[in-house]
Amino acid sequence: MTDMEKEAKELLASAKAEREGQSKKAEPKGAAPASSAEIKKTEGKKDEEKLSDAAELAKKALEQDKEDEVILSKKEEELDDKQKGRKAELLKIKKDAEDKDKKSNVQKRMDELSGQIKALENDRDSTKAEKDALKAELDGIKKQLHQTPEDKTKEKVKKELSTRIEKYLDEDKELPREDRREMAKEELDEWLGEDLAAAQDWIAGRRIRRYREEETLKRDEFLNTKASEVMGKFTKKYEAQISKHPELDISKRKAELEKEGKSKPEIRKILGEENPKWESFMKIFESDMQKYIEDEDGPAKIVEQMEKKSEPKAKDTKVEDLEKQISDLKAENERLSGLDTEVESTHHPDPKTPEPEIVKKQDELAGNMGLDLVKFRKNRDKKMANVR
Repeated sequence: MTDMEKEAKELLASAKAEREGQSKKAEPKGAAPASSAEIKKTEGKKDEEKLSDAAELAKKALEQDKEDEVILSKKEEELDDKQKGRKAELLKIKKDAEDKDKKSNVQKRMDELSGQIKALENDRDSTKAEKDALKAELDGIKKQLHQTPEDKTKEKVKKELSTRIEKYLDEDKELPREDRREMAKEELDEWLGEDLAAAQDWIAGRRIRRYREEETLKRDEFLNTKASEVMGKFTKKYEAQISKHPELDISKRKAELEKEGKSKPEIRKILGEENPKWESFMKIFESDMQKYIEDEDGPAKIVEQMEKKSEPKAKDTKVEDLEKQISDLKAENERLSGLDTEVESTHHPDPKTPEPEIVKKQDELAGNMGLDLVKFRKNRDKKMANVR
C-alpha cells in the first residue's frame, strides 16, 4: 500500500470520527436545536467532500504507481534528472524493506537456533557435536551482525585470495613445478622429499607473492570504498551547479552518443566540441582532478574559475594613454616641422621623421609607464623605417 493510499484511508476514517464527534457536541446556548434533517444534510455534505478528497488521493496514488513502474523499467541513461532522483528514492525504499525482511529472518533463525541448543542441552541423548554445530552457526550469524567495515574488508580479501589460489592451481597444473604460482599439497610434499632446498625456495617465493597480492587487494578495496564515497559527494555538488548552469548537464547527449556506439574518448571529444562551457569546466577539472574531487566545494570552485576565464579582459588604459600621447606629439611635431618662415628657405622636412624633441618625449613617457626602453626604441625605429 502506498503512502497516498494510506492517507486516503485515514482521511475516510477521520471523516467518520469527525461526524460522530460533532453529533455529540452540545448546542450553543440560546440557539435553536437543529433538526435531524439539517444535521444529516450537513453531515452528508461533509462526507461527500471527504470522499471526494479520498478519491482524488487514490487517483494520484494510482498515477504515481504507474509512473514509478515506468521509471524502474527504464535504464539510467533514458531518465532525466528528476526521474533519476525518483528512481534512487524507490530503490532505497526497496532496499530498506529488503533489509528489514532480512533482519527479521535473521532474528527468527537466531531464535530457532537458541531454542534448539537449549533443547539439546536438556536432552541427555544429544551429542556434543550436535550442540557445537548449532552454536557455530549461531556464533557465525552474530559475528556477521556485528562486523565492522574493516572486518568486511578482511573477509572480502580472504575470499578473493582463496578464489585466486583455486584459479592458479588449475591454470598452472601443466607447468614445471618451479614455474607454478600454486601447487597441490600432495605434489609439494613429493617435491620436498625429492629436492628440499628447491621446494623451500619455491615456498618462500609463494609466500612473498601471496603477501603482495593480499596487500594490493586491501589497498584497492580501501581506495574503491573511498573513491565511491568521494565521487558520490562530488557528483551531488556537481548536480547542484547544473541548476545554475544547465549547459553542464550532458547526460542526455552522452546517452545518445553511447547508443550510437561511440567510445569514451570519442564521446569526450564530441561533447567538448559541442558544449564550450562543459569543455571549459572539464579542462579545469582535469588540470588537477584529485584536488577538486577531494575538495567539498570542488565543482563550485571550478565554476568560479570558469566564469573568471569567460569574463572579457579589461584593456590596459595606461598603454592606451601612452599611445595617444605619442600620437598627439607626433602630429604636433609634424605640424611644426612643416612650417617654413624663411623666404629663401629650401628646407623640405620629412613630416614622418621624428625630431629629437619628440623622440625624447616618447622615451620619457615610455619610462614613466615602466616599459622596457630598449624594446620600445627598437620597435619605434622599426616602425619609422617602414614608414620611410
